[in-house]
Amino acid sequence: MDDGTGPTILGFPPDPAEDGDVEDVEPAPEGTAVAGVAVGPGRLVYVRRPDVVAGVLLLLAGVADGASVWLPWDRGGETTGLDLVARAVGAAREGAAELGRTGLWQPATVAVGGAVLVVLGLLVFRPARGHRVSGVLALGVALAVAAAVVARLADAGWDPRSPGWGVWCAAAVAGLGVLGAMKAVLTAPRVTTAPAERLLVG
Repeated sequence: MDDGTGPTILGFPPDPAEDGDVEDVEPAPEGTAVAGVAVGPGRLVYVRRPDVVAGVLLLLAGVADGASVWLPWDRGGETTGLDLVARAVGAAREGAAELGRTGLWQPATVAVGGAVLVVLGLLVFRPARGHRVSGVLALGVALAVAAAVVARLADAGWDPRSPGWGVWCAAAVAGLGVLGAMKAVLTAPRVTTAPAERLLVG
């Protein structure tokens, strides 16, 4: 039973760190807030850990992005996402207005956004006290991809038979990206205790 002299979280003694946790921890400063309440002083530490679920979701978004590049974007057509991205590069040389007029910003946004989500997915595999910054960035990228997909569907008159498989893979990029980003953002840092002689300052 806690005698009131040890470190506490919300008035309760924290669970001791497991053997695998204390290999990579970071001391929590006195007054650290957990769930909005300051924890007591003592050997409280942040466990530096990867967010595997968020990382896998963001990498799957990258896989869907690769599929959208190689698949046609129009039902029954042969124009792949890669062809549209190549056209977007040419249109970009004439200015942003040309990109907007032709609608080529949509496949370009999906292609670039998927690549960025892969990079952010790899980053959340790195041990850290939290991955909220990467999660917020991933959420912004995923929403940009979602906006491109919605615009593409609007251009097609909201007819689900018109877009090709490349567009639906682009929608999967947005969905998986949002899920991975929200997982990273909503996962709170883990605060626990560890023997003082095994603390590592990150």
